[in-house]
Amino acid sequence: MRHRIWFPVLVLATACNLGKKGDSEQKAAGSANETTAAAAPAAGEGQGDLAKVDLKPLPLEIQVKPGGMGAMDMSAAGKQSVTVDIGDGASLNIQPSTEKFAEVKKGYEKDTILFPFKKWEKDGDSLAVMQFDADGKKGYIGMTLVDVGGKSYVCKTTGMNGVPSVEVAEKNLEACKRLSAK
Repeated sequence: MRHRIWFPVLVLATACNLGKKGDSEQKAAGSANETTAAAAPAAGEGQGDLAKVDLKPLPLEIQVKPGGMGAMDMSAAGKQSVTVDIGDGASLNIQPSTEKFAEVKKGYEKDTILFPFKKWEKDGDSLAVMQFDADGKKGYIGMTLVDVGGKSYVCKTTGMNGVPSVEVAEKNLEACKRLSAK
């Protein structure tokens, strides 16, 4: 009787270990379902107390505080977009843009669903912070147009609730200055 109980347990344990070996081999070789998140930056990979993060599929990298969650490819419907953790619980979204900055801002002014536009708190030629009001909750989204290697990219703050203030938006957008070509 004891052998009947132990045999299935032994088979199950062996199968689990074989599955782990196959998983690690598949990850090492790369798979079709490979994750698109870039590895979190480690200290010492960048200059000073900053670390480089690859923003693939974009031909960019950014210097951020080490120890964050890395970057995630958010591309959809043929439009490239990457969100990156910049530290302190903040993140940015970067996407290519063929539009002038004024046209980018007009797109946000038309939003009546996700981030219903209320007013521009800061409105410059290449940096803006908008206030939105969603169901009585006020939030802010900061955005800037950055030129890297002759191509334009919109770099903006993220979060379903935006950021809590104009100052936080401006502080987070400072990281956009550390974008560079690979």
